[in-house]
Amino acid sequence: MDGRRLPDQGREAAVKALRHPALHWLFGIALGAVFIYASIDKIEQPREFARIVYHYRLIGPSAALGFVPANALGVTLPWIEALTGLLLIVGVWRREAALTAALLLVMFLVAVGWALAHGIDVENCGCFSVAGEGRAAGAQLILQDLGLLAVALVLAFVPPRAREPLTRAVLAPTE
Repeated sequence: MDGRRLPDQGREAAVKALRHPALHWLFGIALGAVFIYASIDKIEQPREFARIVYHYRLIGPSAALGFVPANALGVTLPWIEALTGLLLIVGVWRREAALTAALLLVMFLVAVGWALAHGIDVENCGCFSVAGEGRAAGAQLILQDLGLLAVALVLAFVPPRAREPLTRAVLAPTE
């Protein structure tokens, strides 16, 4: 090795692909659909979702604040997920919505990690369903959330490339 750097050709191609506008639309629609789907059951059954929030033992119930923090999260979080998903799909404030999605996913990862670290058996993570047949908190859930987080971070921090303007050669009439 003579001290020269390795060629950046592979990295440039990957970044170019991640900046493609069609990929951003695809990622936005897919991530938005996940967030909207995740919000539906929780919006319909806020009491059941609040019970799942209690089970994580992160924000309540407590002696000082009672059930208020967990109930407030149980009611507001699904609407935040739905709005975030809608903005991702429509493409309005997509980068801001992707950052919100990333923050929500980090919050979910912290909650699941907390439960696993403290030996709390979470049979239903509350991700997509508040009924008893939901997904259990575990390594598979963490890996899936990390994948969604990667998509959200690409949308938030890798801007799509601008459309290339038409050149004079394209605009010039043919002779």
